[in-house]
Amino acid sequence: MAVAAKNETDAWRGGLWRCVACGGPAEMDDAADALRCPSCGASYPVADDVLVVRDRVDANNEVARAFYDGPLWPKFRFWEWYTFLCNGGERRSRNKVLRHLPAGEGLKLLDVAVGDGVYLPWLPASWSVVGIDVSKVQLANCRKRAEGRDVRLVLGEAEDLPVRDGAFDACLSIGAFNYFNDPEKALREMARAVKPGGTIVISDEIPNLTDRLWFHKIGLPGLDRYFERLVTKNLGPEFTEMVERHKALDVPAIGRKVLADFRYELIWMKMGYVMHGTVPR
Repeated sequence: MAVAAKNETDAWRGGLWRCVACGGPAEMDDAADALRCPSCGASYPVADDVLVVRDRVDANNEVARAFYDGPLWPKFRFWEWYTFLCNGGERRSRNKVLRHLPAGEGLKLLDVAVGDGVYLPWLPASWSVVGIDVSKVQLANCRKRAEGRDVRLVLGEAEDLPVRDGAFDACLSIGAFNYFNDPEKALREMARAVKPGGTIVISDEIPNLTDRLWFHKIGLPGLDRYFERLVTKNLGPEFTEMVERHKALDVPAIGRKVLADFRYELIWMKMGYVMHGTVPR
C-alpha cells in the first residue's frame, strides 16, 4: 500500500489487522498485495492503495455510499463551507472537534468515515493514521491528501473494523455517526480498537437539525416546504429520507453506554455536536 512512507511504524502495522470474517488476526502479504487470515483462509485485496475488506454494503451504509460516490456530494461541500464561514472560519470550526484529541507526537489514530481526508492536514504530521470509509470515490480523493503522510486507507464499515483490539491511541469520526447502520455497534467497535484510557471523538450535525430551524419553530409551512425541496435537491431523496428517519436518535444515550468520562456539547451555532470520552479501563 504505497500511500504511506516506509518507517518505524511498519512494525506496529505487523500486529494491526483483524479478519472481519472470523475475527482472528490477519497479516499483510506484501507479495500478493493482500491481507490474509491464517485461521479461516479469508483474503482481502489491496486495490489502488486501498485495503478492501467490504466492497458491498446495505441499508444506511449503502445510502451513504451512493451519496458520497455520486455527483451530489461536491455540491454539498458548499454548505459545509458556508457553515464554517458563519462560525468564524474553517480553522475555528474544525478546532471545535479536533481540540478534544490527545496531544503528542507519533500517536496512532483511527479515523472512521475518513471521507476524502479533509481533516488530515489539520492533524500532526507525525501521527500514523488508518482511515476507513464505505466510499471508493472518497477514499480515492483521500489518497491525494495522504501523500507523504503515514496513512493506510480501508474500504469497509464502521460496525466491523478490520483492526485488532487496543491498536490505537485515539479514534476520530466526523460527519457520519448519525447514519451508520448501527451507531452503538460502531461506537463499541471504535472502543474495542482503541487502548483502554484512549480517546474517542465523534462529531456530526444534530439529528433533528431541520426541526430546530427558526422558521419551523414558529410555524411557517411555506418556508418548511421550500427548505425540504432544497434539502432533497442537495442530498437526494434516499439520503433525505434517511435523515428524516433518524431525527429521534439519542446520541448522548449511546455515548454514555460505551464511554467513560463522557462529554457532549453542541457546536457550530448548535447545528452540530461533538461527543468525546475515553475507553473504560
